[in-house]
Amino acid sequence: MKTKKSVIIAFLGNIKYDARSLNMAETLSKSGFKVTILNEKSDGIVKSDIFNIHYIDTKSNNGIRRYWNFHCKVQALSKSINPDIFIAGDLFSLAVCANQNQKCIKIYDSRELYSKLAGLIKKPFKQLFWSMYERVFYKKINKVIVTAKSDKSYLIDRYGEKEIEIIYNLPNNQIKTTYINIRKRFNISPKYKIFIYQGAIQKGRGIDEMINLLIDFKECVAVIIGDGEYKTQLEKLADKIKVHNRTFFIGNIPYEELLSITNQADIGFSLIQPISQSYMQALPNKLFEYGLAGIPTISSDFPELKKYTENYNLGLAVNPTNYESHLNAISKLLSWENKDEIKKTVEQNFTWDSQASIFLKVMKFN
Repeated sequence: MKTKKSVIIAFLGNIKYDARSLNMAETLSKSGFKVTILNEKSDGIVKSDIFNIHYIDTKSNNGIRRYWNFHCKVQALSKSINPDIFIAGDLFSLAVCANQNQKCIKIYDSRELYSKLAGLIKKPFKQLFWSMYERVFYKKINKVIVTAKSDKSYLIDRYGEKEIEIIYNLPNNQIKTTYINIRKRFNISPKYKIFIYQGAIQKGRGIDEMINLLIDFKECVAVIIGDGEYKTQLEKLADKIKVHNRTFFIGNIPYEELLSITNQADIGFSLIQPISQSYMQALPNKLFEYGLAGIPTISSDFPELKKYTENYNLGLAVNPTNYESHLNAISKLLSWENKDEIKKTVEQNFTWDSQASIFLKVMKFN
């Protein structure tokens, strides 16, 4: 009997909320690979009948201790598994991946420009450290996956030629009914329209801009799905401008349940601010999640975002720092009449099914 090839997918996060890793794991498992996910223990667990999951207690919420504890435990587990393929699902798993044995195919899933993260802009020493870290271990990797063409060009220019494949960060078209009815939970009147943001709650993600728009759109509410340290500042903003009674935080939602909440909204927000190169080159998954739910998006007019938002009529791309353009776009999107077409476009072109075969080619052994 032929032995299944073993794959490790490691990343410093929780698989419960990580669409990309979950899609990869399911694709590999259904294609005959033996998959093990090494992720961080947090506020919830996922059980799977088709792949193995190890939850690592890092005993810290942030900082070098969190990374180091994760690194050491992933290294120990990978030695016991001895995988045929190791996928570093983020920068923080890259060192362990790079140091696997020679027979192991080492793949770096560079989802962002980690050396240009917004959170490192005012931390030059950390930025320098992670940039040097990435440069050193990038050289030892066999293959790289990126989420946009611009990221591929950036990595080659910065670190040199490498086999790099573009695997877009697209959603899986599967809806699992959730117990959360937004209008019922927050007592939102049917006459109110719902703005929605989903993702990490961080500075520069356009959530401030969404909340500020409630001043002018008095029959709209803002619903925010996700979590992060920036939540406190957003709550203060909502209090300051007196829209706290129309600003609602749901917290993290399991990926499989997310779409059933998204499709209760009217406009999706991806107003990323130009505070880092990583942000400006991003093509966030939420653009296609909103589209799959049949709601239009107001997005930043950065090259990748604008191309997909406008070329496929998924919404409107605007100057992320120009409030007047936000007002005009929202006025138009509130009367958007092509929601069925948006959903159909995404279903036909922008789901994980379109990426699965490309992803499996990256897994091939030479």
